[in-house]
Amino acid sequence: MEKTKKRKTKAKESKENIEAKLSEERLINALNEESLFITATHLNEKMVNDFYKFYRRKVKRADFWSLLLCGFVLVAIGINFLLEGEDYFFGLICNIIINAFLIFLGVYLWVYAFKYQKFNKKESKKIYDDDISTFTNYYYFNDERVIIKNKVGTTERTYECLEAVYDTKNFYYILLTKDSGYIIKKDSFTKGDEKNFNNFIKGKMGKGFKKR
Repeated sequence: MEKTKKRKTKAKESKENIEAKLSEERLINALNEESLFITATHLNEKMVNDFYKFYRRKVKRADFWSLLLCGFVLVAIGINFLLEGEDYFFGLICNIIINAFLIFLGVYLWVYAFKYQKFNKKESKKIYDDDISTFTNYYYFNDERVIIKNKVGTTERTYECLEAVYDTKNFYYILLTKDSGYIIKKDSFTKGDEKNFNNFIKGKMGKGFKKR
């Protein structure tokens, strides 16, 4: 009796797996037919780090310049008051310590502004249970939306809901929000070509298309 139940359970699971695979195949076939442009980008750690670097310098420019400005103000204050040190001993010592700290803090902000966040595999595995730098992202662009598939799942966005699309030398960076984005290699198109895609996405994004 128990063996019969196990066989039925396995048969049911097998049937469900087959149905899931067929459903996935139908979805892929439908996407292939309706999409104007298809691309598959195989990520690696360097590509992800390059995106982080670009994102910090180009996308979050307000943060970048704020750090530089705050660093300049702190250094200027530190140097100014350091040169105007008190004549008596304890005042001079306190003046040197406090203003040296301000100068150090200002320089630290400058360094931090130019330093970009590097990809962290451990953090990636905590969030996604996997290393995203090993993902292959599949992009399907039709007339209304972009559909992105990888081993984690599927993401869909209409073009008006995208934050921006950045056109760089070798990549397109698609920002879903100010804090999340995807990378497309320009030489990875399997349907359509990069030149026509450039005109297509520029028309869809309008002011949200940015050349870098």
